[in-house]
Amino acid sequence: MRMSQLFVQTLREAPSEARTPGFQFLVRAGFMRCLGGSCALLPLGMQARQRIEAAVCGALQVAGAQPVNVPFVRSAEQAGAGGRDAEPRPVRFRDRAQREMVIESGHEGLILAAAAAVVQSYKQLPVVLFEVWQQFRGEERLVGGLLGAREGRVVDAYSLHADAASLAEGYRRIREVLTGAYAPCSVTAHEVISAEDATGNAVAHKLIYTVAGGEETVAHCRACGYAADPAGAHLSKEPPPAEDPLPMQDVETPACKTIAELASFLGVPTSRTAKAVFLVANIAGEGDRFVFAVVRGDTALNEAKLKAVLNAETVGPATEAEIRQAGAEPGYGSPVGLSGVTVVVDELVACSPNLAAGANRPGYHTLNVNYGRDFQATVMADIAMAQEGSPCPTCGLPLVLEQGVALAETWQAGTQGAQAMDATYLDSEGRARPLALGRYRVYLDRFLAAVAEAHYDEHGILWPAAIAPYHIHLMTLGKATPEVTATAERLYAELARAGVSVLYDDRDERAGVKFNDADLIGAPLRVAVGDRGLKVGTVEVKRRDQAEVRQIPVDGLISHATDALALTLTPAGIA
Repeated sequence: MRMSQLFVQTLREAPSEARTPGFQFLVRAGFMRCLGGSCALLPLGMQARQRIEAAVCGALQVAGAQPVNVPFVRSAEQAGAGGRDAEPRPVRFRDRAQREMVIESGHEGLILAAAAAVVQSYKQLPVVLFEVWQQFRGEERLVGGLLGAREGRVVDAYSLHADAASLAEGYRRIREVLTGAYAPCSVTAHEVISAEDATGNAVAHKLIYTVAGGEETVAHCRACGYAADPAGAHLSKEPPPAEDPLPMQDVETPACKTIAELASFLGVPTSRTAKAVFLVANIAGEGDRFVFAVVRGDTALNEAKLKAVLNAETVGPATEAEIRQAGAEPGYGSPVGLSGVTVVVDELVACSPNLAAGANRPGYHTLNVNYGRDFQATVMADIAMAQEGSPCPTCGLPLVLEQGVALAETWQAGTQGAQAMDATYLDSEGRARPLALGRYRVYLDRFLAAVAEAHYDEHGILWPAAIAPYHIHLMTLGKATPEVTATAERLYAELARAGVSVLYDDRDERAGVKFNDADLIGAPLRVAVGDRGLKVGTVEVKRRDQAEVRQIPVDGLISHATDALALTLTPAGIA
């Protein structure tokens, strides 16, 4: 591409809304522009994003995935088919026929519908499909630029399986494939567990890039590297010192409906209290069940863990009427004395003696409540949420909570969606079975932004060669003599034939302007052709990430450039 023809304008200063360094350089270098709160990618940005897209899609296809394309606008009636939404629908509108329409934010239902129309036998499984599309998301973002855009390019992959074992193996394999595709981006991110099943196996993961203001939170151990979504993180639960159980004693605790109020009133730490959480869980095949969850007062209930423990489809808060019907009192609840109720107790509660808990009557709490003696659990499990300072399950040192954005998400959706949509296949014995689904999403725009945030200096972006919009920034220096122009044109053509992408700055500009623009744009190699060098048969070559400027013979430039770029180019064919 010739710079004189490229749709680009570099800037000396970034707009005020560009707060982070990578965001600022993407705008200043002409990769993107901010348009009324949204972001528009310009040709340089498109070129870089296409390289990331090619790496991801190429890796999927090598692994046997097949491309598909499905609609992202449907009637509300069609979108509601199957009895549940795969994801929230952020936009609803009416067409000219006054039919209510929705813009989909995910295509699980459509993929399952297509599979139901094609997959008849177990012999056709497993199969992996993928699509690349422009996704619109409804939630508000705190991060600016591409990291926080409500609309962006994504790669969605779907693996269809005959059973849970095949799903687990396919999920592992595709995650490995995607991890290899991300590697050329050279972005440091936390791969976190975001959900586990009832047996403790990880069934969902996120790749989180740490950035202030992100909508995701990561529980991270800086000592050993452990990282997890707070909703999926295990906790190292050091039992408190043993104590002899003391007699229970009811005490009046006026206006103490919260753990903080109770601990302050009693003059004890929150770790000496038990927190009651009343919920209604919808259990597959059983319907709604009233659940009493108990965690220690210095922790919080993790509903995702509780949902997995109960094998529940949904978990939600109980009403005051439901709480009283179970024999408890809102704000003063306790498992003591209750019967016919599912009680799920966190492991830390079970080993913590003499806790203060509700007395199941307004204005009163009970001191010295002990598990085993005073109440029992229907289920005992790890149901506590990780918090700042919680002990790491690997090394025991305090966890820190960091904000970030998801660059990729993968999860084993299982058979729930297929059952709702009657997407089945016939097994080896001719019985109808629901398809098991795995889902994999890569946010391409966020990856592009994360690379810019991870690779820059005071002059501009330093693109890794595998995803650089152009590998070489070729330019002429000084007066455009016929020899200088002819040599630059010849090198431009020869580099292209060698498979190296080149941005050729053929503008009639001063050398300083060209050098500054080259640093801003950040191609891995800069090649300058000038009259002075040509007199001795050389051109000037500089790596973007090094200060050294070398004089390379003109006839040796092609081999020098391909050798230098081969250090970071991958064999995936994304050059």
